[in-house]
Amino acid sequence: MKRTTLAFVFFASLVTPSIAHEYWIEPVQFTVSRGEAIQGDLKNGQDFKGVNFGYIPDRFEKFTLTGPGGSQPVKARIGDRPALNMTPAEPGLYSASYQSTFDHITFKDNEKIRYYLEYEGLDGAYERHLERGLSPDRFQERYARCAKALIQVGEPDDGRDQLTGMKFEWVAEENPYALSAADQLSLRLYWQGEPMANKHVNIFHNDGTEVERKTMRTDAEGRIAVPLTGGGKFMINAVKLLEGDEDPDTDLPEWTSYWASMTFGLEGTDTQLEN
Repeated sequence: MKRTTLAFVFFASLVTPSIAHEYWIEPVQFTVSRGEAIQGDLKNGQDFKGVNFGYIPDRFEKFTLTGPGGSQPVKARIGDRPALNMTPAEPGLYSASYQSTFDHITFKDNEKIRYYLEYEGLDGAYERHLERGLSPDRFQERYARCAKALIQVGEPDDGRDQLTGMKFEWVAEENPYALSAADQLSLRLYWQGEPMANKHVNIFHNDGTEVERKTMRTDAEGRIAVPLTGGGKFMINAVKLLEGDEDPDTDLPEWTSYWASMTFGLEGTDTQLEN
């Protein structure tokens, strides 16, 4: 645990700016043959580069693998890496879902605070922060991660993704592994089980040569359409920010956030791209 924490601190110091970190599940292989294990790393970083975390039950509220036969908890030994390592009983589209416990962070630099809020599309949050009488140079936040990855077992079919019980969650409305690089994938964002409209979204696309970031907004029904042009692997991320403690003189979190991510990769991704 100590080595993992030190590794993360070192990595964070190298990222500029160091405050915009995604958290995601990255499968070792996005497509596996029937009878093979689904394996995936829990990762924290940027642009598909980051630190891997082991299986630590105290760090998550729920960790499940959902497929044609239903949902089951991910089980492993403490510290196992990859954290996800399960062999499904039948072929189909599977989703691995991970909702973390809360962690805390305090920003103490006005420039970084404003950059963070702008980068994540949290419009009006800075102005509201000041209206609440809070310091422009301190932003105390507790946050939870809601990460999801899609994995295909066997030949692609018409399998469908579904809500898996996370508080903030992406759902793919088509099987990405049945699509091609000429298609678009429809995704829908849910907050507490209800579609979330007009939400800023960051989309990271690694085509094997570079990572590109695009931004979108969900429509009135919580949907976006992600172009799959270029193939490779994709990470979709959104942040929901809620107001917390109102007293500027306490060390209680002034804000609470939930981070919803989804990862998937088109055919060939596993051999073309490095983790």
